[in-house]
Amino acid sequence: MIGRQKERAALAEALAPSVPAASLLLLGDPGVGKTALLDAAAEEAEADGTRVLRVRGNAAESELAFAGLHQLLLPVLDGTQGLPVRQRDALLGAFGLGDDQAPPDLMMTSLAVLTLASQLASARRLLIVADDVQWLDRGSCQVLGFLARRLAGEPIGLLVAARGTRRPDWLDRAVAELVVQALPPADAAKLLSAQPGTLTGPARRRVLDTAAGNPLALVELARQAASDGGLPVTGHLPVTDLLERTFADQVDALPAASREALLFAAAAEGAALGAVMAALPAGTDVEVWQPAEQAGLVRLHADRIDFRHPLIRSAVYGAAPFAVRRRAHLALADALVDDPDRRAWQLSAATVAPDASVAEALESTALRAVARGAMAEAVAGLERAAELSTDPADRTRRLATAAYASVLAGDLEQAEAHASRAIETNRDPAATGWISGLSGLVAMLAMRMDRAFALVDSDGLMHPAAIGAGVSTIATGIAYHSGSPAQRDRLQTLLALRDGQAVADHPFHLWDLGVTDPFRHGAPIRDRLPALAAAPGRIPTELHTLGVLALVLDETETAVSLLGELVNPQWEDADTFHAGMTAADLAWANLDGGRWADARLGAGRLAARFAEGDRTLGSVRAVAVLATLDALTGEPGRALRHAATALAVTEPAGVLGTVVRARRAAGLAATALGDHAAAHRHLRALFDATGAPLHHHLSCYAVADLAAAAALTGRADEARDVLARVASAVGDGASARLRQAMARAAALLADPADADGLFAAALGDPAGRRWPFERAQTWLDHGEWLRRQRRIAEAREALTTAREIFDGLGAVHWSARAEAELRAAGVTVESARHSALRSLTPQRQRIVRLAAQGLTNREIGERLFLSPRTVGTHLYQAFPALGVTSRSQLRDVVDQDAEPGR
Repeated sequence: MIGRQKERAALAEALAPSVPAASLLLLGDPGVGKTALLDAAAEEAEADGTRVLRVRGNAAESELAFAGLHQLLLPVLDGTQGLPVRQRDALLGAFGLGDDQAPPDLMMTSLAVLTLASQLASARRLLIVADDVQWLDRGSCQVLGFLARRLAGEPIGLLVAARGTRRPDWLDRAVAELVVQALPPADAAKLLSAQPGTLTGPARRRVLDTAAGNPLALVELARQAASDGGLPVTGHLPVTDLLERTFADQVDALPAASREALLFAAAAEGAALGAVMAALPAGTDVEVWQPAEQAGLVRLHADRIDFRHPLIRSAVYGAAPFAVRRRAHLALADALVDDPDRRAWQLSAATVAPDASVAEALESTALRAVARGAMAEAVAGLERAAELSTDPADRTRRLATAAYASVLAGDLEQAEAHASRAIETNRDPAATGWISGLSGLVAMLAMRMDRAFALVDSDGLMHPAAIGAGVSTIATGIAYHSGSPAQRDRLQTLLALRDGQAVADHPFHLWDLGVTDPFRHGAPIRDRLPALAAAPGRIPTELHTLGVLALVLDETETAVSLLGELVNPQWEDADTFHAGMTAADLAWANLDGGRWADARLGAGRLAARFAEGDRTLGSVRAVAVLATLDALTGEPGRALRHAATALAVTEPAGVLGTVVRARRAAGLAATALGDHAAAHRHLRALFDATGAPLHHHLSCYAVADLAAAAALTGRADEARDVLARVASAVGDGASARLRQAMARAAALLADPADADGLFAAALGDPAGRRWPFERAQTWLDHGEWLRRQRRIAEAREALTTAREIFDGLGAVHWSARAEAELRAAGVTVESARHSALRSLTPQRQRIVRLAAQGLTNREIGERLFLSPRTVGTHLYQAFPALGVTSRSQLRDVVDQDAEPGR
């Protein structure tokens, strides 16, 4: 290899065994030498005894779910027998090879790949090389992204190459990147001189100027110039177009039968060699490939054909007239009867007019992709199926389904486009409600709240027949997030007309009631939730609905369980599913329940998407989560910045639910800074001039923090009015959590003679322990009150309890406040105690807690989607930080850092 010393040194450095996560992304123009660098790295690795697995993306397979992953793992698929059963079934199911007909779990498939790679690497180091990933199918990309985030501690290297300079969105930013530039003039001249034939004078200068340092262009143009003494007339065309012309000229020099075979291979790249041979005219022999191999255009293997460069495929395919390409696609479709997905796409490529049978085949392919969790491939199949539909009703259904699949994939722009087309093509009044509801969902996720509600509001909206389609669920969700009294009143009127007995236990019906009036309907719904949550066979939409309903009704543990089935914070696509809404919901549930490390882990990537310009309801809600966490954990300045960012977007958009969350976070941050006047200003803004809650549900939870700020700023009377309005709105429907908050508020605002009993009421219900921070706030307030009443012994006990909980959570300001109160009560305390466990990363904390429960490395890996080796590395590195030397000591560490409130 001429030149490229710096690039090869960068590769060697990135893949060194001493690097914690050996990985590198190569970017660059077509033909610049990315593949040559990958080849060199792979050869050196193999020479050192490393096993190398390779995959190369191609445009023909980009819509086939997990085709790239199958190519990567084909040499080692026999190793799946050593995988845990669930992982093996998921991986084989993704390839259509398993016996289990249940839809495979994408995350379990990813974990299976990680486990398999880890097992292979336990024998000898493993290098995974992925080239041309811009053409890999989305499912395979997600698995590679999952793997890239979990290389720490594994003897596994990962090299990824993509065309252009845009970083793949699925690849973690922690993976270093190297942009491969064109060769400098001196190296370009050396490379040209090394080619067969001698070019001098103007011809040599023309080649150097035209190639512009692109190695592939230099080689191919030199070959062309040497063969016919000139260059193709290209003008100022890009190098890619020029090279495609060059390759086309090379193909033209082949025998007719070889040209035909190349066209079939180009049309079916990725399909097995046997399928391509079967599609060729009868009597065609394998020798037909020899001229193309000798020309260096393809490489023939026992089971496949590889084009030496993707541009060769483009040149071969693009140079053929459509009629010729169509015949090739039809012949390939006939040869692929046992591969319905590839067959459907071959038929699609051959079809120019609407065709019901092809559309049906594509729809079936898309639905199989949905079952495999390959949403991007599903959307592509449904789009094409809609284009080829002959029946307007079928076209409408496929467009609407594509819109919903786009929502699940997190692509709102695409979802909106498909929903708009579905509305335009719809001629069935019965389908109007669902399509309008879907459009309303997209508008809500884009924070166009008034338009969202207008799209779903119609006279027939709340008819029981609409329950199954979830239209009313969308409407009530919009009203909850907007906090609009007018929308809520409209829905309550319509819900009163519904025959509740007919749909008594339907998750969507309970959602409609619960979020519209959680205080009136909360108690009976809570009684039904355990059975509903445990029912088998719930579809993702129902799981999400029940999980968020549990969050709204303060069944926090149930919410975490249900939502965690859909989006584990460890999952690569957790921040994209349902446009990030599910990840945000789970982050709030974890925050409420005191699992702050999990909350931060879940909200971090989603909030990063907001910072990158993805302004959706899900991403801005994650920003509000981070604002709250930062306020609680000692970063009040950053919390205020996050809160201001969220408010700047949600206030103009009328997203009152998130406005309330962000303002409460700002109030907590101001409290941490000791600015009680600002805290009061932020918290008072959650209630109207009369003291009534601005948001019928979420505002109520800030009443105790408002009471605390009011008591410190001389506004107790006003806060009493607010508390009275909250009590009136809640009635007898408060959850255990809200009862605790309201009793705390009442105690803070009460006369001294009444306060003790109200504090006792706030702390008397053991259920309040499920929300540890709010429980500890109550202990702290009570301890402060007891000290002021000179009941020192009782004050010490209450303050010690508060401090222990705050320390366990990492609530820095509140812990310091409890410490100061203890000193004032005559207790000698150690300053600035810090939890060793809390000093670990969120992921490492999760691993330590699970290990303390007695789980093995493999069991922990199953839960967190890590390999057992990675789990072991995390524990090995955590032991010194925790001051332990064995696994058996972890339980004591976790017990000392116990999170639940007392």
